[in-house]
Amino acid sequence: MTDAKPSAGYSGPVIDTFLHTPWLGRDDPADPRGDSVDWQGDTRLQRVMRTFSHTTTDGSPAPMLDVGQILAEMDASGVTRALLPAKVYYPSSDRGVRAVHRQLAELASASGGRLKTVATIAPPQLGSGTYWDFMQGVRTVKHAKAEYDVVGVHITPSPWGMGPDHKWFYPVYAACAELDLTLFVHVGMPGPLWPMSLQNPELLDEVALAFPDLRIVAHHIGDPWTDISVRLAARHPNFYICTSAWSPKRYPQELLEFMASSWHSTPGASKVIFASDYPLMDMTRTVRDARMLPLTAQQLGQIMHDTAERLFWGEGK
Repeated sequence: MTDAKPSAGYSGPVIDTFLHTPWLGRDDPADPRGDSVDWQGDTRLQRVMRTFSHTTTDGSPAPMLDVGQILAEMDASGVTRALLPAKVYYPSSDRGVRAVHRQLAELASASGGRLKTVATIAPPQLGSGTYWDFMQGVRTVKHAKAEYDVVGVHITPSPWGMGPDHKWFYPVYAACAELDLTLFVHVGMPGPLWPMSLQNPELLDEVALAFPDLRIVAHHIGDPWTDISVRLAARHPNFYICTSAWSPKRYPQELLEFMASSWHSTPGASKVIFASDYPLMDMTRTVRDARMLPLTAQQLGQIMHDTAERLFWGEGK
């Protein structure tokens, strides 16, 4: 148990490590983004996404936001920098994925260094007739690093129907380790009605063992397996937990204890990074509530800024 007493809040700079990118930037009809999905026009997707909709007050799709709107929201929230992880949930071509990378890179380029991007890969096509190409994802990752200087690669196991411990991902993990890129993985029960089992964080244990130099960021905390996420962060030097898509007022108790160094006296504040999931989450409210968590100012500074700065904006990044 730490002897430090909670502060009256944290007033320092903030880095948001997860903005929800399908609603950021623009789509080019001549070269459409792979994350553009007509959820409103498909009854099956309407059912799947009913807990995950992002619409205006009249029910129409929310408009996409440009870099000026993103930076204005960051300024209003006290967020100095943010990450833009590419996310492709449903089948897409490699060309569609690269279109997402290009659009996010345009936002980052216009941000004055305040935004950085995270790549993704085309979702795997499963089955004996697909003739898997294990190296296609590697080529996509290397292109994104060379062209846009991405800081990581993001995967979404549940909608892709494949756990993060599957051999199909291993060449991508090797490329990430070689290129000093962070692996970002969704963990925990998904908001959309996708199966949850593939996002159990325990599937990342063997990945961390096989690739000890690979930085792994577990997005969305990992509930209802928060204790497993915490144990993995304590067990593996390069495993981190990201608070994206959670209101700070609802952080699980296991995570709060870990951040406060009350979990077996493990200094967990250095293994957790803050994020909002804007625009699905209100950035201003999320930052405000995180600043007032019952932690010391030093712990909050690590969670809300210092670790993310070291991982993604540090020397050589």
